[in-house]
Amino acid sequence: MSDDVLVACKLPHGIYLDVGKQRVKLNGVMQSGRLEAPFFTAPAKSVGLTKVPRDFWEAWIKDHQEFEPIKKGLIFASDKKKRLLDEADEKSEFKSGLERINPSKLPNSLEQVKAGQVE
Repeated sequence: MSDDVLVACKLPHGIYLDVGKQRVKLNGVMQSGRLEAPFFTAPAKSVGLTKVPRDFWEAWIKDHQEFEPIKKGLIFASDKKKRLLDEADEKSEFKSGLERINPSKLPNSLEQVKAGQVE
């Protein structure tokens, strides 16, 4: 059994996990290397991946089962990268609420204002 586990994070900029005096930074979607022009958005199935010591992850997850990103399926782990990426595909519709807005697909309640435009 490996001493590490691979953790996936669907939050844009990742998050710091603390256990005692130890701290691990999880990579977020913006570090996934899968950003697409023109708005530098990541595909829905993108996740940031971070190798984390197994004992650290098990201690952290034990104390954070009610943490909203865990409950929403935005942070999850596996021993196998393929299994983790398959799970990311399954969770592609899960949203953090921090995703970028595509200016060409604004909600009806918003309109784009051009620089210098005065009303």
